[in-house]
Amino acid sequence: MKKKINSFKLNNGDTVPVNINKYLLDILNPTSKNTKYYEPPPEKKISNIQIGRIILQVHQIISLLNNLGYKFKNKTFLDIGCGNGMIPRLISSLTEIKYSFGIDPFLDGEHQTSWPKHDHYKIFTKILDILKRKKYLTFENYSKLLKYENYSLKPNRQKIIYKKKYHYDFRKISAFDLHKLKVKFDIVYLKSIEHFNDWNKLFLKLKLSLNAKGVVIFKHRSFFSYLGAHRYASIGIPWGHVILNEKEYLRFIKKFHNDRKNDMLNFYYNDLNYPRSTIGNLIKFASKNDFKLKLITCEPPHYNEKSTKFSKEIKNFWKIIRKNYPDVSSEEILSGMYHIILEKI
Repeated sequence: MKKKINSFKLNNGDTVPVNINKYLLDILNPTSKNTKYYEPPPEKKISNIQIGRIILQVHQIISLLNNLGYKFKNKTFLDIGCGNGMIPRLISSLTEIKYSFGIDPFLDGEHQTSWPKHDHYKIFTKILDILKRKKYLTFENYSKLLKYENYSLKPNRQKIIYKKKYHYDFRKISAFDLHKLKVKFDIVYLKSIEHFNDWNKLFLKLKLSLNAKGVVIFKHRSFFSYLGAHRYASIGIPWGHVILNEKEYLRFIKKFHNDRKNDMLNFYYNDLNYPRSTIGNLIKFASKNDFKLKLITCEPPHYNEKSTKFSKEIKNFWKIIRKNYPDVSSEEILSGMYHIILEKI
């Protein structure tokens, strides 16, 4: 009987532990019944956890901007990579925003990271029912839906309105085609910058598409964080996508995931920021394109206690990371989700 492989030898001779159940499956949000962890969700099934995540993002946007003194009245809002468009639709219907847009290069079900096909308006009305048309949006309204979400940044109580008529528009385009909208925006929300390879070009497009004093809100899971490779390219080694260099990563997936090797490599290189960029790089690109930092905060992941212990199970953990990525900060490695607000100068 073959001995079960539970370690992987690095090029320097060190070995690292391999345990997909302990280091990956126990950390990931659970998948739908009868689906594997790297498969997209089935059609027409939107979970309460996903709904909770939508409401949290809307609440965070409203709270962060109000706390910084920004006004919504008569402003324009854009959600880049909006998926099912629920966030711009809710921002438009619950605030004094004049109109909102959502853009995404993929429709429901067209990409492995896309939302499954479903009735958008049905989900929208379900969310309004959860909020019960109260005058204030509070964390308690929906906190029970956040079982697996990072929410150490709990937004405070926010006054909201319910507009019967609101303006929301969707366009199937990439952020690199923002000029096609022929619209200037005051507030831009982007939660998928880790999927863009050319950050300098992205910031240039944002600069040209924002009004004076316009702001960009990033909700960002760094590539260097524990699940920064997402479920599609993560492996059963703690921070495996950071610990292993590119040759080691290729050798690892050939050995452990050869049946889906091509899919993993495609996501690892084409669907994630490459060459890898740190938070420091993000701020540098922003500054180069006339944006100034207004706020940056980092939430630890809900599995922080587990993952911190995992780092001690890797011999020379920090030394290996520093060799592979000299510019990445320890904070970024241990991060869960960043919230960054930039203002156009």
